[in-house]
Amino acid sequence: MGMELSTFYRLACALAIGLIIGLQRENTYPTEEEIRSAGIRTFSITSVLGALAALMSIQMGSAAPFVGMLIVLGLVLAAMHISSSSRFQGGITTSVSMIAVFMLGGLCQYGKILESVAVAVGVLGLLALKDPLHSFAHQVSKEDILATLKFALISAVILPILPEKAYGPPGLEVLSPYKIWIFVCLISGISFIGYFLIKWIGPGKGIGLTGFLGGLASSLALTLNLSQRSKQNPEFSSSLTTGIVIAWSVMYLRIYLICILLLPSIAGKLAVALLVPPIPGLLYAYYLYRRNRRLHPVQMTNFTNPFELLPSIKFGFIFAAVLFLANAAQKYFGSDALFISSFITGLASMDAITLSVLDMTKQGSVVLGPAAKAIAVAGLANTLCKGVLACIFGDREMRRLIIPAVGIISVVSLPIIFWAL
Repeated sequence: MGMELSTFYRLACALAIGLIIGLQRENTYPTEEEIRSAGIRTFSITSVLGALAALMSIQMGSAAPFVGMLIVLGLVLAAMHISSSSRFQGGITTSVSMIAVFMLGGLCQYGKILESVAVAVGVLGLLALKDPLHSFAHQVSKEDILATLKFALISAVILPILPEKAYGPPGLEVLSPYKIWIFVCLISGISFIGYFLIKWIGPGKGIGLTGFLGGLASSLALTLNLSQRSKQNPEFSSSLTTGIVIAWSVMYLRIYLICILLLPSIAGKLAVALLVPPIPGLLYAYYLYRRNRRLHPVQMTNFTNPFELLPSIKFGFIFAAVLFLANAAQKYFGSDALFISSFITGLASMDAITLSVLDMTKQGSVVLGPAAKAIAVAGLANTLCKGVLACIFGDREMRRLIIPAVGIISVVSLPIIFWAL
């Protein structure tokens, strides 16, 4: 009885996949009068057919029924195209989608329900986003494709062969080529995501979303990258600064979320320290966004491709140097100088010092008050460090706009550190 229920459940999953994809394909026909050669019913039957063919293969212990039915389906689709292409409105996309649905139905029967649903969602997204995807593809240049291949080279080819072992003087073995190169790839990856978002939805909204994602991943990497981009595209300095300030604000929120997940008892102490500084940052980012919309109402389209390996490597060396100095400070100052250590370590990484402080608090070597203050000090140091980097690597307009952002976040953070904690 259990086996029968399992079989019916898998058939039902296959039917559901066929229904949803078939519904999307049927909605692509512009008029009711057109002959629908492959709609919701055809796709549903095809998916169930794939599941039944897979069931027969399981029962017979041979893949012949499934493979044979797949060949028959391919021949039927080919014959339909040859005989009357006008009756098959979806073109080759619909044909390929039917084959995919047949395969997904078979996967359901083989027990790969989660995988089938995941692939079905992906296929459905590709079908539903036809116009935006085609529009985006037409905007991509040959240089963009070449740059993508270069990024794949540094991330998928070079990264795996680098040693993960950390090097350095005794007691300070913190310089891992693998981890440093991950930072290089992270900078390039954020650059790529931001570039294509800007190219797809425009500089204003694209850079804001890039800043949000960069704040979740690495606000330091995003700051370095967008600062460099401002020199290459000075007309976008205001928009790029907006993305940087958003990333700084999101970083505070991300750290607070990490803290309350790992140590819920510190939530109250850290609420003011990590939730107040982002407020002026986000308000200033909104001001820059409105200012840019007013000064540049027409979105510019000459944003250049982001891939430049040498600046990313340079940033990697900077990251390694700061990371080494921060760890050296933490080693030699120790817990007796927690705030100094937190400030210096925060220059390189908020995550590292936050996790360290939380661990010391759990072990009882640091109480909640000093722990919250140490994390707040690290946050201020991290913001100051990113502000200095933006001024060094950014163009003159970015420096002019980024200094007020550093100022207002610092002005809000300092009273909290000295009096509220």
